[in-house]
Amino acid sequence: MVANNPFEIREKLFRENYLFSREDIMKSFEMFIDHMRLNEHPRCSPIALKNQLKLCERFLDTIKKCKLPVLTELWNFYEYRFLIGSIVLDLCNASEIEIENDELGTISVTVEHTLIEIECEYLTVNQFAAMHQVDEKTVGQWICKGKLRHAKKVGQNWLIPNTQDKPKRVFDTVQYVVKADEKITNYEFPTLAMIESVFISQDNSDKKIYHAHFRNFTSGYSCEMDLSRDEVERLEYIIIESGKAEIEATIQYNPYIRDE
Repeated sequence: MVANNPFEIREKLFRENYLFSREDIMKSFEMFIDHMRLNEHPRCSPIALKNQLKLCERFLDTIKKCKLPVLTELWNFYEYRFLIGSIVLDLCNASEIEIENDELGTISVTVEHTLIEIECEYLTVNQFAAMHQVDEKTVGQWICKGKLRHAKKVGQNWLIPNTQDKPKRVFDTVQYVVKADEKITNYEFPTLAMIESVFISQDNSDKKIYHAHFRNFTSGYSCEMDLSRDEVERLEYIIIESGKAEIEATIQYNPYIRDE
């Protein structure tokens, strides 16, 4: 039967592109692991990749052993997110689905529940320095400059995921998402208290200029600041030290798993 109305088209495309069973998740995640092993370009150092793959194998093993119902309620789906320091499996709900050129276009996603979270091993500054064969002071400088984006501060000490790579020489565009019911209060950047996300990028023409886009999707508030390198480093350090935000996750699954 061919879908011939907007609702049927949305449902058909939704069912083709999302994950609804434990088997879907397993097949998708196995593809993700295969993609990671390629380490194209290369994406990260051998030691960081090795630890990331260990984390992935632990997540996959957990999925294989768990009992997950097949989702039948319309617009509910499973989604896993790779957060460098952890991998989470969420139960999500889709809404405001729009079709563009016979494909899924914009879609609003709400995380109903986080069902599984598998964390990596966290290292002290000294352990992380030894893993990457650098001086401990160098790691301290990386932290102060906001370059170890997945580090977390526990008391007076910093812990770093063993899946975290050394900082790259080039600036990587990043989006920080403030956790639900959290607020970052800081007088250097008071706008942080108003927002739900910060998107930071480097200017294409003038590499000395960085753009920080502050947004609150709920209230509609939005503003952009042009910052220097030192100011961006300070902004990222403040966000990371607060522990109240996480980097926008890499959501990985292959939408064509049912065609193979």
